[in-house]
Amino acid sequence: MKDWKMIYTSSSLPTATMVTSLLIENEVPAKLLNKKDTSYVFLGAAEVYIPANFFNIAKEILKSIELDILDV
Repeated sequence: MKDWKMIYTSSSLPTATMVTSLLIENEVPAKLLNKKDTSYVFLGAAEVYIPANFFNIAKEILKSIELDILDV
């Protein structure tokens, strides 16, 4: 995923899925990368990536729902 930045990470897969869906609904391309361990559900994280040129737009969308975002 060249030129994509991580905008959000969570230990909760449903929350990361919701964030991905919210971004897509607002016409921001988003991909969910599930790094959760299937054997030990408390290990790993789910990460949301977006194209770098959508970073500011995505940041504003996530601020509007009061989620912490990464300041990358």
